[in-house]
Amino acid sequence: MSSITKLISEYTAGADQLDKLRLKLGEGSPVEQEDAKLVSGMLSDMRYALEWMKRGRRPGNRRGAERTDIYRQRELLEELRPLQDDEAVRSKLVYVLLLLTERERTCFLLHMAQGMTYDEIAVKLSISRSSVQTFCRRAKDKVQLEMLK
Repeated sequence: MSSITKLISEYTAGADQLDKLRLKLGEGSPVEQEDAKLVSGMLSDMRYALEWMKRGRRPGNRRGAERTDIYRQRELLEELRPLQDDEAVRSKLVYVLLLLTERERTCFLLHMAQGMTYDEIAVKLSISRSSVQTFCRRAKDKVQLEMLK
């Protein structure tokens, strides 16, 4: 497990604990309600940091940064290591995968790398089957186009 993946799992566990504490505090006395507000602020900060770590860019920013993010590139390289021995091909695959939107990349990897069906992916991501099919088709088109360049 990479260090960023470990950090994300630790932050996620901490955020879950803070959320449980906030729910417990919010129903008590005025002092506990004030504490709940403080915990809510801490929880908001943790979620912001989590989103930053998961996406590799500041939350709210759009496009561009995720293509050059070193954490995301390393993570994808590790996933692709068993697939390709040729470093140049693997680097090209990482670049192409970073061009995809997060949803396209998720659907594409679940379908192509893990062999899940569109229906299984739809259930896992809580989206419709046709959306999964659309995301996979777009991703395949982009991958094919970029790999031919």
